[in-house]
Amino acid sequence: MSQRLVDRASSYLESRSSRRSFLMRTAVVGSALAAAPLQYLLKPGTAYAALCGPSASCSSGWTVFCCTINKGVNKCPPGTFVGGWWKIDSSPYCCSSGSPAARYIIDCQGKCKCTTGCSGSDHYCSSGCQTCRCRCGPSGQCDQRRACCNNFRYGQCHQEIRCGGAVACRVVTCTAPYRLYDECGSTNATDNRTRYHNAPCLNGPC
Repeated sequence: MSQRLVDRASSYLESRSSRRSFLMRTAVVGSALAAAPLQYLLKPGTAYAALCGPSASCSSGWTVFCCTINKGVNKCPPGTFVGGWWKIDSSPYCCSSGSPAARYIIDCQGKCKCTTGCSGSDHYCSSGCQTCRCRCGPSGQCDQRRACCNNFRYGQCHQEIRCGGAVACRVVTCTAPYRLYDECGSTNATDNRTRYHNAPCLNGPC
């Protein structure tokens, strides 16, 4: 069914587009059908928005992807550090031998401008010491998730940094973070609720 829909969309767009825009639109429609077919077909919205997956609004409470706010770069932006990570089982965006594989989400924590508010068991700097302000994703992007709003930390990375700020954004990888960063441990945390979270600046489905 997905193939037939892509073919129909391609034929429709080809008669109304230049070759370049036709190829771009076909790629977006095809990715949306492959990654989120029910959302794209049954709910109002564009193929572009479907690529963001569920819970993409600012009010959903989830954190924005770094490439959305970091000029398209899937890395922790300046003023942040790798604070922790979690795993998603059987992700449609990471494949091994043609089958869905684990996907990893890395939290980029904001650095603190001072050390106040980090006494005892409190590991978050006070609001006056945060390096970035709580806000929604940039307008014009379907990834409207929150930036610098969630004071949360899994904590497998950079444990020498005891006091951190809110999660600024999320980095995505198909490689276990402890293989990418010497500062990260291998203690696993899994959250499959984020299996279909995505952004147009990230890789599409396998």
